[in-house]
Amino acid sequence: MSIAPIECTGSHREMGEAQGRATAETLARIDDALLELAGLAGDGLIGRAGKLLKPIMNKGLSLVGTKLLEGALREHYPAQYERLEGIAAGSGVSLRQLFVGPAVELLLNQVVPARACTAVAITREGSANGEPIIAKNFDYPPAALEMYIARISRPTELAASVDITAAPMAGCHEGVNEYGLAVAYNYGHFSGKATARVSITTLVQELLEQCDSVDGAIEHLRERPRDGGALLMLADGGGNIASVELGPDELGVRRGRESGDVLVHANHAVTEIMQERDVPREARFPRWWRPTEMAGTRFHESSEQRHARAQQILDDGSPLAADDLRALLADHGGNEGGSDHTICRHGPYYVTTCSVLLFPRRRQVAVMFGSPCTARFVTLSLHASPGAQMASYTGTVKKNDLSGGFWELHTDGGDSYQLRGGDDSLRVEGQRVEVSGTVDEGGFGIGMTGAYLDVASWKAA
Repeated sequence: MSIAPIECTGSHREMGEAQGRATAETLARIDDALLELAGLAGDGLIGRAGKLLKPIMNKGLSLVGTKLLEGALREHYPAQYERLEGIAAGSGVSLRQLFVGPAVELLLNQVVPARACTAVAITREGSANGEPIIAKNFDYPPAALEMYIARISRPTELAASVDITAAPMAGCHEGVNEYGLAVAYNYGHFSGKATARVSITTLVQELLEQCDSVDGAIEHLRERPRDGGALLMLADGGGNIASVELGPDELGVRRGRESGDVLVHANHAVTEIMQERDVPREARFPRWWRPTEMAGTRFHESSEQRHARAQQILDDGSPLAADDLRALLADHGGNEGGSDHTICRHGPYYVTTCSVLLFPRRRQVAVMFGSPCTARFVTLSLHASPGAQMASYTGTVKKNDLSGGFWELHTDGGDSYQLRGGDDSLRVEGQRVEVSGTVDEGGFGIGMTGAYLDVASWKAA
């Protein structure tokens, strides 16, 4: 799937309008996507009932979502409220409809114990090339796929970031900012008293706009009002990593180095303070639950198995490269087609629909929409100038040994560029390739030998 990031620059209102204009056709179908998420789509009896119920359901959800969330968002996160207003204005979709997304997010955090998403992080000491990395699978019903977007946010007087989010959302699920802070959000279900009805995606976006390190992000989380639960994986350009188990009024933290060179979390608490607030380990879905495959199963069963499998893969202590983490995200644990309990998720409701690798030191995100066992990652860079044009460059990959070594593309037209981004298999001496990406005209790389070429994708030539 082609992933072209939406450029959003200026005030929050202006950034929202840019997103709304770019996603207007997608947002016009938001009602149908909600029916599919609710399991009310199709040609059978349930599908026919869904079509009849669609106007009532969507109007009800939008009214309830607006009533519950609008006031708190406007009061505590006015910039993100303005961005949401901009999305509505740019797309022509009513503001009330856009509150359905945050309402569903809080529903998953509070009422329906979510058991979706797996994330790992490695310190620079645990990395094969000395850089921290976060790898995450986002699990969700496949109907949501058409809503996924990537965007480059460049807010006035705040930090720019690469964000992975959905068309109707002001906030995001993961991203990397210009300071080198990376954040990835897993669903969690922790009890506590909400300080404001504000979704976690809103808070994640604020972290990317305002924080420059793991420590700064944790302090910010301690102070800001929110609702719902989450497990946030954090990393920064200095090599620090942390897993934050976040409740409405409390949090637990595990840090890299204290816990080794790798951290893993899925959807259940590991810290003692948050285990007390988590769903009990032996709790089960009711027998009447739908889909029927989940009825009677333990809430934490999938989360525990995915966590254990990721830990098993990482426990040998070998330094890890980006390709190793891609393989982890695509892991089926010996089950040929995957299952509800594998890292690459193929369940009756939750399926892995998006995977990311976050590189805080490079300010890059490698992302794919779909299943990581079949799809290919695209690299998005924050270094590209606003409005930079994507182009294709054909040439030969060569290693330059200056200043410790780096990789270049020597094009057939006689130009040379330092490669920034792309996977490890791109960097093979003498390999002929066609690279799609943007040239950073604003600066030259090591030794002033050539401008950076930010790799979006590549193939053998």
